[in-house]
Amino acid sequence: MQHAHHHHGHNHAPIDIAAATAGLPAHLARLMHLASYASVAVATVLLLAKLFAWWRTDSLAMLSSFTDSVFDVLMSIVNMMAVRYALKPADDDHRFGHTSIEDIAGLAQCAFIFAAMAMIILQSAERLSNPHIVLSNPELGIGVSVLGMVLTTALVLFQTYVTRRTKSLVIAADRMHYVGDILFNLGVLAAFVLSSWGGIIWADAAIAIVIAVLVLRATWPLGVRAFNNLMDREMPDDEKKTILDIIDAMPEIKGYHNLKTRYSGAKAFVQLHIDIDANLNFREAHAIVDRLEKTIEHTFAGADVIIHPDPREV
Repeated sequence: MQHAHHHHGHNHAPIDIAAATAGLPAHLARLMHLASYASVAVATVLLLAKLFAWWRTDSLAMLSSFTDSVFDVLMSIVNMMAVRYALKPADDDHRFGHTSIEDIAGLAQCAFIFAAMAMIILQSAERLSNPHIVLSNPELGIGVSVLGMVLTTALVLFQTYVTRRTKSLVIAADRMHYVGDILFNLGVLAAFVLSSWGGIIWADAAIAIVIAVLVLRATWPLGVRAFNNLMDREMPDDEKKTILDIIDAMPEIKGYHNLKTRYSGAKAFVQLHIDIDANLNFREAHAIVDRLEKTIEHTFAGADVIIHPDPREV
């Protein structure tokens, strides 16, 4: 079937998850939903456990880990909504789809984390200058840290798998949190062991600061990428080279110009003009355009590709 510009052809009713995933196949869409639900569940369990542990032990490292969990829960909920919104199919007032919500959520997330971590660093500095009594109930603190490590490690392994399959920015951002979280729980564990069994009273505040700085470092690149996407920055050079390689591999295409690219969330947008033999009939010309579109769309899953053919006298 020869339908004009097949990127308008995504209006298959009824809306199943597949149509809703900005061109992602159904099983990948399901994976994305699953990952976002799993992270809300894990974050909520850890949040309650850490809150209780902090209340009973008065550990600043536990507090910084708890604060991180609060943001994890908030951001996982925002992400869950963002993923559902980003997966909405294009509608009459968002013809390009809703994928930019991923970038907006990513940017908001980074701002939140920066604020929270700055607060914890200040608090820890205060306690370092004024060392605190030894932590109470260390066994509880150690138990909660170990539980946190087990749950978080399982979640990160699952999210790593999902990110590799779907290349979703939101899940990738979420995963960064939890990678930090494994380190966090390890740090909290160390804080309890050092201060209650090793008698090093400043260990707790020092570890809280280290944790906060690590989280800030991990968050920065995600914020930059989300900002670049919102500013319609061009694709990375290696990805543009992939597009040019695809064009070079098609001898019917005599040249190209006006290549424009951008990302919105994990969805790529590519536009270009190609020069083809002026003597081809319309059906042949369309077949060339169609093949190039299909190849680029296949290479960048779910990409939105627009190609304008120009006649070249041969």
